[in-house]
Amino acid sequence: MITTRQTHNRWLVGLGLLLALGLAGCASGPKLVPHGFNFDGWYDGWVKEVDLLEYAYGDAYEPVRGKARDGKAAGVQSGVYGSIPVGEFLYVKWRIKATGEVLEQRVDLRDRLPRDMNEHELTFVIDGRQLYIFIVTPKRKNAYAEPPVLRTWKSNFSHAYEIYPQHELKGGR
Repeated sequence: MITTRQTHNRWLVGLGLLLALGLAGCASGPKLVPHGFNFDGWYDGWVKEVDLLEYAYGDAYEPVRGKARDGKAAGVQSGVYGSIPVGEFLYVKWRIKATGEVLEQRVDLRDRLPRDMNEHELTFVIDGRQLYIFIVTPKRKNAYAEPPVLRTWKSNFSHAYEIYPQHELKGGR
């Protein structure tokens, strides 16, 4: 014979299981990693030649997306740092000011990013018709002892490498 106490205990165990499954479902969102996404058309020099019309670093986090409104640029510089989802792609749409030509590029980042994006940054540079994407590592360098070798100004102060269109994967996936 099942007592009221046993029925009550079974009900509590069932409720606990449901709550645990519900909490696990809430926690199964995108993995958050402390890193940054940024671009700077002023320092990297592309703001004079192109208008950035749209950008998206993945689709899981609103602050790393932007879109031009009323025919204006989506911005010339932006930076988001903190615990954010690692994007699976970078989408950039731009207009060449001299010709009015509109270009767009969607780059799959899944095999281009390092396995551990902790404290790294993803940045891009536009040079006419070409998009360049870089990883900036947390490893600082002496700006005067080591010359910058990349198109991004951030390579003056930190070790960085190109992941698009070249694929210089450091730290593997």
